[in-house]
Amino acid sequence: MTGPVTRFAVLGPLEVWRGDEPVVVPAGRSRALLAALLLRAGQVVTVDELVERLWDGEQPNPQRTRATLHMVVARLRQALGDPTVVRTATHGYLAEVAPGALDLHEFRDLAARGRFAEALALWRGAPLSDVRSDALHRLEVAPLLEERLAVLEQRISADLDAGRAAELVPELRSLTREHPLRERFWAALVLALHRAGRTAEALAAYQEVRTLLAEELGVEPGERLREAHLLALGAGPEPPGGVRAPRQLPADVRSFTGRRDEVAALDRLAAQARAATAVAITGMGGLGKTALAVHWAHRVAADFPDGQLLVNLRGYDPEFPPLTPEQALTQLLGALGVPAERIPAALDEQVALYRSTLADRRVLVVLDDVADVAQVRPLLPPGAANFAVLTGRNDLRGLVALDDAVLVRLAGLAPAEATDLLRRVLGADRVDAEPDAVAELVEVCAGLPLALRVAAATLAGEPGGVADYVAALRAGDPLAELAIPGDPASAVGSTFRLSYRALTPAAQRVFRLFGVAPCRDFTVESTAALAGIGPDEARAALGELRRAHLLEQPRTGRFVLHDLLRLHAESSVRAEEPEGERERAVVRLLDFYLHNVDRADRAIRSTRTELPLTPVADTVPLLPFADGAAAVAWIDAEMPNLRLVIPHAGEHGHDEHAWQIPTALWGYLYRHYVWTEWRQFTEIALASARRLGNRFAEAVALHTLGGITRNMRPEEALDHLHRALAIREEIGHVHGMAASSLELAGAYESFGRYEEAVEYGERAVELWAGSGDLPALAIALNNHAGTLSAAGRHEQALEVWLRAVELYRRMPGRSALGVVEETLAQVLIGLGRSTDAAATYERIFARGVDDMNSLSAMRTHLNYAELLLRLGEPDTARVHLTHALELCVEAGFPQEAEIRARLADLG
Repeated sequence: MTGPVTRFAVLGPLEVWRGDEPVVVPAGRSRALLAALLLRAGQVVTVDELVERLWDGEQPNPQRTRATLHMVVARLRQALGDPTVVRTATHGYLAEVAPGALDLHEFRDLAARGRFAEALALWRGAPLSDVRSDALHRLEVAPLLEERLAVLEQRISADLDAGRAAELVPELRSLTREHPLRERFWAALVLALHRAGRTAEALAAYQEVRTLLAEELGVEPGERLREAHLLALGAGPEPPGGVRAPRQLPADVRSFTGRRDEVAALDRLAAQARAATAVAITGMGGLGKTALAVHWAHRVAADFPDGQLLVNLRGYDPEFPPLTPEQALTQLLGALGVPAERIPAALDEQVALYRSTLADRRVLVVLDDVADVAQVRPLLPPGAANFAVLTGRNDLRGLVALDDAVLVRLAGLAPAEATDLLRRVLGADRVDAEPDAVAELVEVCAGLPLALRVAAATLAGEPGGVADYVAALRAGDPLAELAIPGDPASAVGSTFRLSYRALTPAAQRVFRLFGVAPCRDFTVESTAALAGIGPDEARAALGELRRAHLLEQPRTGRFVLHDLLRLHAESSVRAEEPEGERERAVVRLLDFYLHNVDRADRAIRSTRTELPLTPVADTVPLLPFADGAAAVAWIDAEMPNLRLVIPHAGEHGHDEHAWQIPTALWGYLYRHYVWTEWRQFTEIALASARRLGNRFAEAVALHTLGGITRNMRPEEALDHLHRALAIREEIGHVHGMAASSLELAGAYESFGRYEEAVEYGERAVELWAGSGDLPALAIALNNHAGTLSAAGRHEQALEVWLRAVELYRRMPGRSALGVVEETLAQVLIGLGRSTDAAATYERIFARGVDDMNSLSAMRTHLNYAELLLRLGEPDTARVHLTHALELCVEAGFPQEAEIRARLADLG
């Protein structure tokens, strides 16, 4: 049974309610964290942004910041009592709130529907007045206050139109005192006084603000104020020739949903004294660009008393060619009352007449489905009083450069907005009855409004449930199914085909090859490898696809197709590319990942087994890595793709890649110990090695499986490691024999069989010493010292440890010093020197544990916590247990229940 909904309020002091019960959020950073996430609910707030807001001007220690932030997150989740609210994302965190559960969302929704007074009534005072963070208030709250003022201006405009002028005067007097340089409030005051029969006061108010603007800013009143002044003088503009103002907007979509941020952005443009003369709403087909343009045009229609024009420029019409500028101007001039016989044929003359006709008017022009900049530039209305709203599938950046336009890019609807759209079209009862199936439908439709509306229309005419419909979509071809029979304009696939056909051949080829790539996103380099082209050609194709909105760029340098576009790419590549070229493209991509992961691994670790890599084509880019940090950062970014690439290679007969890519990832995976994922990769590698009959590769995979499982399943680890050692002895691989002996020592130690552990540890030390590999010998000595200490041979352990330290001091970077000192701490504890051990741990944590993998870091926190409890310091022990728990949960280690129990014992 679903529990009570958690509700949040930020339009005033921060409040949280769980059902009817208030929730207490701890003061300090927990409140600042929750506030920062709620102000951008549903969006990822990066760690860097959160640090800026939570530390608020302080200069935190970078090594401790992330750990402290983890602890603040854990504390907040515990206080909320609802772990689903604060979600962990790849580069930060996000707040996930239910529809209608955040007052900020409700405010924007009401404002978007023209219910301004209701929206403003949600404000309880200064937003987040009880949250201490100057950075948060400067960066997040200040724009929110501006948003409120824009809605207040719209409410006042609506009240003026409704004949409430006299009632508004006291409020407007107060607002002009509070915001003396905000011209819209003054313009409204002048109009309200005039319409209330107090024209002398209206003219005095105009003179007051005119003087104020001259003294404070050195400027004259803007267009809106001057128009209000003229009306007060009785000299308001009349339409030239008495022509009736055109009203060409189609009906607003009653079920229009979401787009709060985009509507707010358009409102801000309108409120900023015409800071721009045009706004271009861009995005791929099916995103609802026209619906948004028409919806917003209705909201501001009253601000354009001389008319609202709309022309469909047919930029992507499947049946008719795009309108020429001459054809469009003929329509516009006719709507403005120019007789057909007076409209010239030449474009230059048409433009001159158009601009002259609009010169003394205030008109809104909606230019829908723009093909390109050349088509639309002659149609832009002149002067600050007129405004144009454009929609197009290209990004129309030329208008930004030369025509002061502003771009508003559309993406798919957020899950909550998409669900709300289905609720309005299909009915709340059906949607709320199957929340899981509805969430899956939103995912299948990629948040695309057209796809969602088609799905809702189909469901409305069928008796089955949402779950049945989603199952049918997934079983068949969603692009073919998301269409209404007899209405080609409704077919989602048709909208994609129109955009695809408009591309150059080079961009078309890159787009369709994405259909064979087992990747979540792409870079210039991976695209070049996939297509077998140079980076410059790849960059040009990606730019064209992005301008056509067939790709999104969520982060710098990374490009994504949503699921429906990927299906279109898959169908296109099957239809247009021979099977041989499809296969060659996949191999090039696999080579890209194999060779660059291997290069990254060389930068990450100093000792490793060389792999017999597959040959690589000249067209596959090989990346330079300046150091281990750069290599780790690249793999971090590519891990979502590698999680798809490795299984794909194993399932489609690319066995060399399937065993070598996981093997080359060893250094990274050891450092970022997510053991279930590492095990999955390694099992794929083992299966591929056995299919190839490659004994070397089989031993590598068995050894890795043994290392992964030795701390979780010692018996299984022993079996894997003994098999690996036997194969390595059989093929004479000394490096591998030493490595497997060392892992066997650790596995026997985990199992409590210390004599065998010591025996294999000594063998590993001998083998490494004989090979001359000093970094590997240092690791073996340090591990062997820990094994000796666990076996109770503490004096001998200290001697071996000192040999290890001597080698580590000769190694460049000394990157594993924390692990070495942790071994010393355990030896000191065994020798009864607890105070010296505690001092060693303090040195470790003062320097940070970033050089350890997550398993070693977790164990270091746990071991120190145990020592602290023995020394009578439970509060500090609790901090380290909390850090250990976070690492355990993040990596999926099996000790979670044990650590939680220990924390519970501490209260």
